[in-house]
Amino acid sequence: IGNDVKLYMNADDDRSAPIVKYGGENDDEKVYTPPRLWRDIYDAICNAKHFIYVAGWSIDTSQYLLRGEELRKTLEKGKYSPRI
Repeated sequence: IGNDVKLYMNADDDRSAPIVKYGGENDDEKVYTPPRLWRDIYDAICNAKHFIYVAGWSIDTSQYLLRGEELRKTLEKGKYSPRI
């Protein structure tokens, strides 16, 4: 238990990042998958055990954190709001 830091180069992966393979004898054993900021924020909020404190000079509550197929599936399930 403690703090965790994750670095993001983009807010979300739109599949435009280059495919980066690494590891193994020919450096092709694994494929790097960039982290997804909005999905990670959504998961953190939905899995919070106590509370989430969001601070900033501008927070737009009308924006969805999920997009595309993830948004559609979440709306169908009805468990959590994709607009948090």
